[in-house]
Amino acid sequence: MRRATIPSDRWIFAAGLAALVAVSVWIREPGFTQGGFGSHDVGGILYNAMVLVRGGLPYVDTVEYKAPGSFYLAAAGFAGPEGRDIARLQVCANLWGIAGLIGLTAFARRLWTTRAALTAGAIYCLYDAFLDSLDGNYVTWAALPQLLAMFTGYEAAVRTRGRRWWLLAGVLLGLATLCKRPAGVGLLVLLGWAWTRARAPGVVAVVAGFVVAHVPISLHYLAHEHLADLWLGYLFNPWAPAYVGARDHPIALELWEGTLATTHVLTIPLALAAFAWFGRDRNAAWLRAWLVGALLSAFVGFRFYKGYYLPVAAPIALLAAAPWGLLGAGWPRRRAWRVAASLVLVTLVVRQIYWIDHVRDSRSRPRDQGARIIATHVTTHTEPEDRIWIWGWHLWGVYALADRMSGSRVYKSLGLLTPPNDNTWRRPGTKTRFIPGPAAELVLEDLERTRPAYLVFGSTVPHREFTELKAFLRHHGYRRDRRVRLGRVQFWRRYPTASP
Repeated sequence: MRRATIPSDRWIFAAGLAALVAVSVWIREPGFTQGGFGSHDVGGILYNAMVLVRGGLPYVDTVEYKAPGSFYLAAAGFAGPEGRDIARLQVCANLWGIAGLIGLTAFARRLWTTRAALTAGAIYCLYDAFLDSLDGNYVTWAALPQLLAMFTGYEAAVRTRGRRWWLLAGVLLGLATLCKRPAGVGLLVLLGWAWTRARAPGVVAVVAGFVVAHVPISLHYLAHEHLADLWLGYLFNPWAPAYVGARDHPIALELWEGTLATTHVLTIPLALAAFAWFGRDRNAAWLRAWLVGALLSAFVGFRFYKGYYLPVAAPIALLAAAPWGLLGAGWPRRRAWRVAASLVLVTLVVRQIYWIDHVRDSRSRPRDQGARIIATHVTTHTEPEDRIWIWGWHLWGVYALADRMSGSRVYKSLGLLTPPNDNTWRRPGTKTRFIPGPAAELVLEDLERTRPAYLVFGSTVPHREFTELKAFLRHHGYRRDRRVRLGRVQFWRRYPTASP
């Protein structure tokens, strides 16, 4: 019996994909082994996971303004059984990112040739881990389902009976939006495709899938009679307008900043995609719409941090590798132009490899040592049931590291006790100041009720401006604990024997 043979093209693709995965693992290696906080936001993810594991609810037991999807992923085991294992979360985040690389490369082959697919995968490999900075932030968890949603939308568009695919695309995009709200911009792209390809049935299917994705979490809150709190916290909290409003520059200047940031961060794929932008291939319009939607989500808030560009990496890598673009049929015919194009491309690749190495070196060194020193001291001098309260937006990870719950629902102060951060990708923020108001009143009410064993003030927080908090410390027997020195961080310990 004659043995079936696998076409050599499949072997080439498999070998190329394996090489890309190996390179991605090397780039992400610090995230697999360093096991520390690379982002303060991830401290918020783990704290909300701890709340869920203990039977509580974000937006009810925490004043929260981030989307809840990543909280549930961390609580489901991505951050260990207690929802606070940062090392495990980092490993899961890196595997999540590598799954995105595999998915994009495989889908590019579904679209085009093996050569174009591996080219798209190589471009994506140069950028995804670099943009993500090897962390498990909100954009990390949104990127994979968003990418899969767009791929599924494409499948729905090319099939004669694609209603189920439209439904699945809506579900996946709903999951991405649950992890990071700006991903919801992709809904406009999906609805546009669905209308042009399947009219009303396709649009209805996408919307239905988007709604279905929100059902499990909604049922969880409904079972605890807090459904309204979910929607008020997830969709209608005041953080988004306050975050955008913290930037008061003219819109023209903001757009110019965005153009500079995009060019700086995505130099190679942006240059290559420009050559493929006006292609007449059936996939050109689809890729352009996806890319524009992803750029819109990156521009939300006008901060232009490089992590915000992670959703842009997939569509721009595909467009950059398009067979009708510069790396395909559009490659210069004349020798002089070929040499010039090759030199420019190699120079840009070397530049990107330099930045990748810089990110690897930065991530390989612990960036949460201060939080770990605080956590060790607090853990040593408290009991597991004791509450603590940390004021300092660089220190949100202390709760997870110390395995202690916050003495207030306001467990992070940024945008509540102090204004939202107004720094950008290249501009420093203004000096932090205290904001009196409902959040400060809530902090005092909670601290009065819980009487935390420790209060810790970060080096940069304006705690001296919060005069009512100073009165609380005096009235309830708190004294400075000077047994550990860490910059200008202040430790305030409650002594139960002191008279109230």
